[in-house]
Amino acid sequence: MIPPETMPYNSSDHEATDMTLLQALFKREMLMPVDNLFHVPQSMVYIRSHLRNLHKKMKDVHDRIKQQAMREQEDYVIYTTDAVQRGLTLHGKEQYNSQTVTQNGQSNEKPYCGKGDEACNQQTVLITIVVMDEDNQTSTSAMDAKGKGDARDVFNLIDCGKEDELANCVNKNPSVLDSENVNRFTVAQYAILRKKWKPILKWLPKIEYRLKETILIAVLGSEVKVVAALLKDRRYDANSELPVLFPNHLTPIMVAAQMGNYKMIKLFVEMGYTVPIPHRAGCICNECEMEKNHKDDVSITLLRLDSYKALCNPAYLLQDIFPDPIIESFMLCREMDKCMDSINADTYNKLKENLRRLPTALILCCQTEEEAAVLLKESQGAPVGSLTAFPRVSVAIDTDQKDFLSDPRCLTVLKKKFKGEWADWNGISNSEKVARIVVHTVGYPITSLVNVLTNGKVFKSYSTPVARFISFATSYVIFLMCLVAFTQYKERRDLRGAPDNLFKTIIICYVWIFLFSWFTISWTDVIQLGFRRFLYSWWRWYDLILMSMYLLAFNAFMNSWLEVKHHGQRYAHRVHWDPYHPTLLFEVLFTFASVMASWRLFYFFQVFRMYGPVVISIGRCVKDILIFMSMFVVIIGSFALGLNYLIEHYKGNVVLRDGKLYEQPTFMTSIESAIRYLYWAWYGYLDPERLEVVVGQFGPDKEETKHHLVQSAAELLSALYYIILVVSLLNLMISIMSNTAAAVLENSEKEWAYVLSQIWMEFFDECRMIPPPFSLLQLLIHGIVYIFRRLFQRKKYKDVRLSAWNMNYKSEPEESDDEYENLMVKLKHRLLGRRALEEKFGKEAIIITGMETLNIYNAI
Repeated sequence: MIPPETMPYNSSDHEATDMTLLQALFKREMLMPVDNLFHVPQSMVYIRSHLRNLHKKMKDVHDRIKQQAMREQEDYVIYTTDAVQRGLTLHGKEQYNSQTVTQNGQSNEKPYCGKGDEACNQQTVLITIVVMDEDNQTSTSAMDAKGKGDARDVFNLIDCGKEDELANCVNKNPSVLDSENVNRFTVAQYAILRKKWKPILKWLPKIEYRLKETILIAVLGSEVKVVAALLKDRRYDANSELPVLFPNHLTPIMVAAQMGNYKMIKLFVEMGYTVPIPHRAGCICNECEMEKNHKDDVSITLLRLDSYKALCNPAYLLQDIFPDPIIESFMLCREMDKCMDSINADTYNKLKENLRRLPTALILCCQTEEEAAVLLKESQGAPVGSLTAFPRVSVAIDTDQKDFLSDPRCLTVLKKKFKGEWADWNGISNSEKVARIVVHTVGYPITSLVNVLTNGKVFKSYSTPVARFISFATSYVIFLMCLVAFTQYKERRDLRGAPDNLFKTIIICYVWIFLFSWFTISWTDVIQLGFRRFLYSWWRWYDLILMSMYLLAFNAFMNSWLEVKHHGQRYAHRVHWDPYHPTLLFEVLFTFASVMASWRLFYFFQVFRMYGPVVISIGRCVKDILIFMSMFVVIIGSFALGLNYLIEHYKGNVVLRDGKLYEQPTFMTSIESAIRYLYWAWYGYLDPERLEVVVGQFGPDKEETKHHLVQSAAELLSALYYIILVVSLLNLMISIMSNTAAAVLENSEKEWAYVLSQIWMEFFDECRMIPPPFSLLQLLIHGIVYIFRRLFQRKKYKDVRLSAWNMNYKSEPEESDDEYENLMVKLKHRLLGRRALEEKFGKEAIIITGMETLNIYNAI
C-alpha cells in the first residue's frame, strides 16, 4: 500500500497520478526547472494566484522527471507537501517511509534519510523551487550549479548526515552557507539546528549574512563552540540586520542568561558583552525621551522585562564581572519594585522570588560562623552613615530578603551578637540570673542613670543588646502603668486645665518626658533609615500614628492650661463648658492614644516563638481590613444617600393613631443619622419599623394617608444593603483574612525569623542603649561631645563615623575588604561546583538544601 503522502510516477496511470498531485498541491505553486528533482522543504508559503495553470505545469514536470530518470538510470521520488511537513522536523528526529520507483517500475519502501539507508547512498538530484511569498520576494532553496558540490544538495546532505560530502560541498562553494530554505533558515542555521555543524565549523567565522540570528540559534542549542567560532576576532552589530525569527530587542547574551547557561554567558562576558540595566518606567533622561519617540510602549516594556529576566538569572550574576552577587541581587530587587507595572506585576514578583534564591544559596555555602559573620558585616550597599554592626542585614531587611534572613547561619550570627556577654546564660547559677534581671527591671532607673553618668564604666551590661531589650520592655510597662494611674486617679469632675494635685502632675510630666524621649529615638531611626525605609515595619508606622495622637493631646492640654491661666475659672461645672473645650479634646485624644499604647505591647511579644507568628498574622490582616473598610464606606454612603433622599421629605410629619401621636422617625431624615443608623445596623438587626413613612391625615374623618411606594422602596433598599454588606462582603472579608492568616502561618518560621531579625537589629543601635526617659540624658551628654568633635576636631575625625548617642563609638576608616572579596570568590566556586555535581549525579547524590532551585547549568 503506497502511503498517501508519496506518489510514484507511472506512465500507465498518468492521469490518475496527475490528478492526485493536483489535489495534494492545489494550494501551493511551484515553478520547477527542467533538469532537477527537488526534495521539498518542511513548509511552504501559500500562493495567491496562478491556480489555473497549475495542472498543466504538473504534467510537464512529470514528463521531464520521467525522461531524466530513464536517461540517468536512477531512482526518483516525488514528495508532497504534507509528507515533507511531517517528515522534516526542527531537529530531524522523525523519520517517515517513502516510496521509491526504479526504472523498472519496482517500488520499495525506505526510511527517509535514515543512517545506512541505501536510498541516501544514491545520488539525489534536487529541483530548485522558487516560491513567491506575500511580499513578492524570491527565496531560493538552492543555487543552480549542476554536477557541482553547491547548494543544490546541501540541505539533503545535512539531513542524511553525510558530513564528508557536506564539507566538500561547502569547501567548493562557501557562499552556499548563505542560502535559505523556504522557512528562511540558512544552511549554517539549519546545520546548527540538526546538530551537524562540524563540517562547516571552519567557515563559521566568515559568515556575515544574518549573523545575529545564527548566533541566537546556536545559543538556543547550547553550542558554545559554534558561538565562539561565529564571534572569532569580531563583534556582531545588533542593529545591522532586521531579525526574521527573533524579536528585535533580544541579544545573544540575554537569551543565554535567560536559559541559565553558565558557560555560554561566560563566553559572552569574556568577549565584552553585558546586559544593560534598563531605565525605570518614569525615567526622563534624554536617552529615554529619544527611545519613546522612536519606539512604542509595548516594545519598551518588553525590552525592560526581557532585560530583567536575563539580569535576574543566577548564572549571569555569578560571572566575574560581579564581585558581589549578593548586593547585586538585593539592588535588582529594589529596582524591580520601582520598574514594576501593574500589567506585568506577577512576572516581576516571580523574577524577584527567583532572584532571592541566589543570596540564600551563597550563605548556605558558608562553612563556619566566621565566614557568615564576614558576609553580614560587609557595608557595600548600606545607607551612608549607617552605624549598625551588620550593614548587609540592614540591606536584606530593606529589600525583603526573608529567605536570606531566615537562614540558620544568619540567625546564628545575629543571635550571638544579640546575647553579647549574656551568651553564658545557661552556664551561670540561678542567683546570677536573678541579679542580671533585677538590674535591668526593678533597678533600671538607677542603673541606667549610673551608666550614663559614668560613661558606661559601671553596669557595662547595657552594652549587651538583650539587656537593652529587657530594660526597654520594663520601661514601657512602667509607662503603661502611669497611664492607668493617671486615668483612674479620682479628682474633681469640674476641673479644667492642669491637674490640681502633685501625684497626677508628676505622672503627666513623666508621660510627656517619656514620649519626647521616645520621639528622639524614632527620629534617629528616620535619619539613619530614611522615611520610606522607616515605615517598613508595622510598629514604626504605628508609633508614628500613636505619637501624632499624643502630640495633639499635648497641644490640647497646653491650650487648656493657658486658657485657665489667662482667664481663670479653673473649676466650673461641665454644663457651662464649651462643646469643643480644649480639656474635652485632651480627654478624647488621650483616651484613644492610651488604648493604642496598650496594643504596642505586642511588639515585645513578637520575640517569643509562641506569640510571634500570631502577632504577625494579625498585622497582615490589617491590610485586608483597610481594603474592606474602603469598600464599606462606599456602600454605606451610597445607601445612606438614597434612603435619606426618600424619607427626608416626611421629616416632622405626625399622625394620630388610637389616641396616640406618632411622629416620623428621625433615623433617615438626615445624611448623618442615616449613616449612623446603617453603621450600627451592620452589627445587629435592621428593624423595618424604623423605616416607617409618616405622611399625615386629611379630610373631616382624619384618615391617615399611606405612601406604600416610598415605604416599599425604603425597605427594599435596606434589604439590599443587608444582603450586600453583611451577607456577601462581610463573609468575603472573613474568608480573605483567613487565607492571609493561613499563608503567614504556613511560612511562620520564615516570617517570624524576618521580624525577629528586625527587632534584634534595632537593639544593636546605640540609640537604644538606655531606655526612655533616661535616654534624653544620654543624648544630652554624648550629643554635646559629638557636636564638639564635629565643630572643633574635624581633621582628627574626618574619616571616622561618630555617634551622637555614644561618644565611645568610633568606626574604622573604610578600606578595601580583601577578606570579603576572597570569601565571595570561594563561595561562588563552592556554589558552582556543587551545582555541577547535582547536574551530573542528580539531586540525590549530594544533598544541599536550596541548590536545586537555582536555574544554572553548564556550571563547569
